[in-house]
Amino acid sequence: MFSRKRLFFTKSIDKGYTNDPIESVKAMVSLIQQFVGIRNMFGDENSSFSILSLLKMLLFGGSFVYVGSLSQLIYLVRVFPDKMETFKALNCISATCVPLSKYVFMWSVRTRLRTIFVMSKQGLSAIESDTTGYSKMIRTLKTARSASWFVIINQSVTHVIYLLIPFLFTIFGNIRYLPTTPGETYGLTPKYETPYYEITFMLTCFATIFSAVNQTGYIVLFINLLAHELGHFYVITDVLNGIFEKNDADRDPVFIDRKLKFCAKHYQYLLKFHNEIKNLYKIIFGAHFLMMTIVLVTTLQTMNSWDIRNTVLTAVTGIMPLFIYCFGGELLITAGMDMSTAIYQCGWEKMGVKQAKVVSVILCLSQRPLCLTAANVFVMNRETFGGIAQVVYKIYAVFN
Repeated sequence: MFSRKRLFFTKSIDKGYTNDPIESVKAMVSLIQQFVGIRNMFGDENSSFSILSLLKMLLFGGSFVYVGSLSQLIYLVRVFPDKMETFKALNCISATCVPLSKYVFMWSVRTRLRTIFVMSKQGLSAIESDTTGYSKMIRTLKTARSASWFVIINQSVTHVIYLLIPFLFTIFGNIRYLPTTPGETYGLTPKYETPYYEITFMLTCFATIFSAVNQTGYIVLFINLLAHELGHFYVITDVLNGIFEKNDADRDPVFIDRKLKFCAKHYQYLLKFHNEIKNLYKIIFGAHFLMMTIVLVTTLQTMNSWDIRNTVLTAVTGIMPLFIYCFGGELLITAGMDMSTAIYQCGWEKMGVKQAKVVSVILCLSQRPLCLTAANVFVMNRETFGGIAQVVYKIYAVFN
C-alpha cells in the first residue's frame, strides 16, 4: 500500500513539473514535513487543525528534545569540567540544535512562504512559454528536483545506517548496542538493561526520524527556492543575448522595445523576489553558522573517542547544509554577474537613444550583486566556506 502511494506521488511530481512546477515543489515539501506534524506548510487558509499532526509533533519532537537536548544538557552539567566528555556533550547538543532550529523555522515561516510562492507563480507566468528562456527555467527547476531527490536519499541512508548498525550488532553480537550518545537518556538508567534499553532505542529511533525529516524538508525547500531565483536570472540573460543575433543589425525597434521592457520589469520583480528570500533566511543562516562551527569543532575534538557512525552523522549535519548555503550563494552571485555581462554585450550601441538609456538603467541596477547572507554579516559564497573551515581548524588547534 505504501509503495503504491509513493509511486503515485512520484508520478504526480514528474507530471506536475511539466504542468505546474511550483505546486509540485509545494507537494514534495508538504509531504516531507507532514511526517513530523507540520500539516499546513504554506499557510493555506482552508487547511484545518489536525489531532494527528499534534500527536506526530509530540511523539517525534518530544522524543528528539528528550533524548537529545534535555538529556545531554543534564549530562553536560554532570561531567563538566572533564574535557573529553564535555566536548562529547557539546557535540551532541550542538548537532541536535540544527534540526530543531529547522523545525522551528518551518513552523514559523508558513505565511511568508505563501507570499513567496505566490510571487513564484507570478514570475513564472510572466515568461513566454515558447521561448528558450522558459525552457532554461524549467530545466533549472528539474535540476533542483534531482538535487532534492539526492538530498532525500542522502539523509535517509545516513540516518538509517546510524540506527541499523547498533541494531544488527545487538542481534548478531553477544552484547547490546545503542545509537551513540555521550551520556544515558535521563531517567532511563542503566540503559543496557530491560526495559530501559528497549525504551531508549525506540525513543532514539523517533528522534532520528525527526532529525532526518526536518533537515530533508528544509534543504529541499531552500534548493527549490534558490533554483527559482537562478532561473529568473537565466531567463533575463537569455533574452538579452537574443536581442541581437548574428546578422541582425537591422533588428525591428518594436521587438527591441518589447524585450527591453520585459527585462526591466522582470529584473524589478527579481529584486523583490530576492529580498523576500534573503529576509526569510538571513536569521536562520546566522544561527546555523554559529551552531555548525561548534558542531565541526567538537566533531574534530572527539573523532578519536567517538563511534564512526556519530562522526559521519554530525559531519553530514554540519557540513552538508553549510556547503549548500555557500555554494548556492556562489551560484547566485555568478548568475548575477553573467546577467550583467549580457546587459553590457546586448548590442546597446546599435540601439536608439531611449533604448540605450533603458539598458544603462538596468546595468546600473545590476552592479550591486544579489547575494544571500548570514545575519547580514557573512556573504554566502565559497570564500566564506573556506573561511569557516579555517576558523574551525584554528579553534581546534587552540584546544590541542
